[in-house]
Amino acid sequence: MRKIVQRLLKIVELIGLGAFVTLIAALIVSLRHRIDTPQPLESILPGEAHIYRSQRGHIFYKTLGDDKAPPLVLLHAPVIGASAYEMRKIIEALAQQYYVYAPDLLGFGLSDHPNINYSAGIYIDFCHEFLTQVVRRPATILTSGLSCTYAVITAKHFPEICEQLILISPLALFANERDRRRQRAALLALPLVSFFLYPIMATRLALRFALSRNATPSQGQILGADVDYLYATTHQFGAEHAPLALLTGKLSVDASHEFDTLDQRALVIWGARALHNARSIAGKHSLPEHAEIALIQDAGQFVHEEFPAMTVENIRAWSEVGKIREEKSAPESTGVVARKPITATPEHVAVEKSKAAAQSQQLNSGKTQLSTEAVGVEAYCVKCKKKTLMQKVEAVTTKNGAPALKGTCSICGTGQFRMGRI
Repeated sequence: MRKIVQRLLKIVELIGLGAFVTLIAALIVSLRHRIDTPQPLESILPGEAHIYRSQRGHIFYKTLGDDKAPPLVLLHAPVIGASAYEMRKIIEALAQQYYVYAPDLLGFGLSDHPNINYSAGIYIDFCHEFLTQVVRRPATILTSGLSCTYAVITAKHFPEICEQLILISPLALFANERDRRRQRAALLALPLVSFFLYPIMATRLALRFALSRNATPSQGQILGADVDYLYATTHQFGAEHAPLALLTGKLSVDASHEFDTLDQRALVIWGARALHNARSIAGKHSLPEHAEIALIQDAGQFVHEEFPAMTVENIRAWSEVGKIREEKSAPESTGVVARKPITATPEHVAVEKSKAAAQSQQLNSGKTQLSTEAVGVEAYCVKCKKKTLMQKVEAVTTKNGAPALKGTCSICGTGQFRMGRI
């Protein structure tokens, strides 16, 4: 006994009292995590539960809506404690228009948590496999966070199975967001760091802090039920493998080229508070030809959790415009159908959107330079975060025959694009 005490005193002398206390606390948290694992976990999402046997493990997913309606696949972000629970506030409203699939990604939620080398390629393969083996018809993908990169790459390389994209806060499409994660790889490679780190991140205190950091004033207080569900998802056997891979940057992938050259229609929903790097985004990347932006002023990164009704209304309006464009195929028609932006009440938020229009009269294939002074065209600028006067305006035609205007912002020079004619 005396020898044990002497060794402990020597350890304290070597590393310092503060470090020793921290080490003991981390050890206690780690042991508590293992004692509490596994926690009971059950999906609270409405709909019918299914299990798909993928190449790497069982995938849990739910379906909701009329199976004859257009398919919509909801992909949650691969963060700690993640699952299709992220989509709980929008799934029922979307099921009125779509047949919704809501899977838990491999390594998350109620899906299997195998101890494998998690990478972005695994989730890109999953997107393709799920669409071809489960959905089995061209679908729209709604995704958030880092999963936006997986959906974009899948859509670019397999356009026959992905008709449209809805991207919520796709910050991960840009290099600086990926670099942040890569910087943690060296730290996690140190001995015992990953052993202690995940149990600390999975404590109720840490989960509540993570939720509050991403929340906005409009979202109100963090609900105890949300913390409880995240706690249960993080306390499953093997639940640490995918999140630790995320922290080392293994789940990141460069999808900027695929995004810039995307052929499918895309709706990008931004929360203004999440656009902390708008300057870099506007300066290095332009929106694809068929993409539109919906900007919700008082929202953060998880727009669909903060303002679910507004998110759904923007999606519905965007979807209706797509249907109208398909129906307006007669060249002699001169009618213009415009989509009005969805706005919140003055007490909440205002949504900024580029106007969408469809005109089916015969168009020339060449670009036409227009006079900015004579036209006075306005369009939304991602960098300025407001509508500005467009200069160097050109009348162009999209690949699907819809008229549009292309130019640059008169204030900052950033490229601008809007649907419709003058």
